[in-house]
Amino acid sequence: MIFNLILVVFLSVLLSYFVIRLTNKFDRVMYPRNILSVQRFHTGHVPRIGGAPVFLIFSVAMFLLNIQEGEGVLLILWLASLPIFVAGLVEDLSSKVPPLTRLVFTFVSIAIVFFGLGVDVSFLGFAWIDGLLSSHYIINLLFTLLVMGAAINSLNIIDGFNGLVAGYSIFSLLAIAYVSHLLGDNFIMQLSLILAASISGFFVFNFPFGKIFMGDGGAYFIGFMSATISLILVDRHEELSNWFVLLIFIYPMYELLYSIYRRKIIYKVDASQPDANHLHSLVYRKLISCDRFKHDKVICNSMVSPFMWLLSLVGIIPAVVWFDNQTMLIISAFMFMFIYTIIYKYISSDRFKFNH
Repeated sequence: MIFNLILVVFLSVLLSYFVIRLTNKFDRVMYPRNILSVQRFHTGHVPRIGGAPVFLIFSVAMFLLNIQEGEGVLLILWLASLPIFVAGLVEDLSSKVPPLTRLVFTFVSIAIVFFGLGVDVSFLGFAWIDGLLSSHYIINLLFTLLVMGAAINSLNIIDGFNGLVAGYSIFSLLAIAYVSHLLGDNFIMQLSLILAASISGFFVFNFPFGKIFMGDGGAYFIGFMSATISLILVDRHEELSNWFVLLIFIYPMYELLYSIYRRKIIYKVDASQPDANHLHSLVYRKLISCDRFKHDKVICNSMVSPFMWLLSLVGIIPAVVWFDNQTMLIISAFMFMFIYTIIYKYISSDRFKFNH
C-alpha cells in the first residue's frame, strides 16, 4: 500500500506539472479570467484547473489499486462525482456557469450516492430528529442535500489562499483514514489515503509558490468525495455518528454559516455575493507581515494557510480522539464555533492592530 501511495503522489506531481506547462502555452484558453481576478497576487496566468489532475489520478488509482470492495460501489461513487466535477471545471475554463446551475449539479451528485449507495445524514443523536429523518424519506433526502451541499460548497468558500484547501483536505482525509484503520475498515482507509495522495501532487506546486490553483472543479470534487467517504464510514460502523463527520468539516462549514450570518444579518446584503471579510482574508490583512518576505505577495498569501490549518485542527483532532463519543463530539463542535467567533470578532475589531 505504501508503494502504491508513493506512486500516486509521483503521478499527481507529474500530471500537475504537465498542466502548468500546458497552460503556459495555451494560457488564454486554459485560464481566460485570470486578468479579471479580484484578489490577485500573481503575475502572468496561473491555471485554475488544478483539480483536474486530482480527479484523474484518483479515478485511475481507485480502480487499478485493487481496493478490497465491490466494483459496483466504486463505479457509483465515481459516476456520482462526474456532474459536480464537470460543472466546476467548465466554470474554471469559461466563467459562464451560474451559481444556481452549479448547485443543481451538486444536488445531482448527492442524489446519486443517496439513492445508489444509501449515503445520507439521518442520525444526529436526538430522538425526535432521528425519528423524523428515518421515517420520512423525502425529508431525509432534503436534509442530506442541505448538509452535504453545505459541506461541499464550504470547501470552495475557503479556497482563497495557496495551500489552504489542499492542506486542510489532506489533514481531514488522514483523520478519516486513521479512524478507519482503528475500526478495521480497509476500504475507507484506502480511499482516504489515495485521495490525500492525489491532492499531495497538486500541493507541491500550489504551496507556497502558487504555480497552480485548485479551481471550482477541484474544490467541489474533493469536498464531495471527502463528505461521501466519511458518511459511508459512519454508515458502516454503529459506534460512529454524523457528528464525527460534522467535526471533521466544522472549519469550512462554520466559515460558510458565519459568512451567511455576517452578510444577511449584520450587513443586510445578498449572502451569495463574495466579499473579502472571511477569517482567512482578515488574517492576511492584519496578521501577515510582508516585510519579512520582502513584500512578495505570493509568499505573503501562502503564509495565511498555516494559521488556518492550525484552526482546522481544533476540530479535526477532537474528532479523532473522541470519534466514538457523541457527547464529546457535540461539545467539541460548539467549542470550535465559540473559538472561531471569538477569534473573528477580535481580529475584525478596529482595536486590533498588527505592527507591520
